[in-house]
Amino acid sequence: MADEELPVEELARRFIDGFNRRDAEALVALSHPRIEFLPTILVGQRAVYHGHEGLRRWVQDLNASGAAHEVRVRTVRTIAPDRFAVLTEVLLDGELLSPSAMIASLEDGLIVRAKAYLSDERTLIRVGVLPPPELD
Repeated sequence: MADEELPVEELARRFIDGFNRRDAEALVALSHPRIEFLPTILVGQRAVYHGHEGLRRWVQDLNASGAAHEVRVRTVRTIAPDRFAVLTEVLLDGELLSPSAMIASLEDGLIVRAKAYLSDERTLIRVGVLPPPELD
């Protein structure tokens, strides 16, 4: 269990920041030891990376690929107490390449499963991957 659980929005933003810095240890610190990470084909050599060693391998693969893009957070949306979506944009040299998203599940306040998509929120809702936002 995390020493002090971060609010979902802070956890999501720190994960994206760790990605942008290509900081494997920052990602590991936010992730459960049993994490299952499914990156997009844009940023991964494998379909799935398992555990903390898998996250470290993913960052090594990412660095080896020479990919220089970054991700900007648009919004973070809680789906359930143990699940959230971070809606993002992929940028290269400050120019928008694609909308993107990551849907994650939590265990003990840490990310235990995360799947990334190169898609926008509306499409993810239409195909049933993401529930529509609740109306207040």
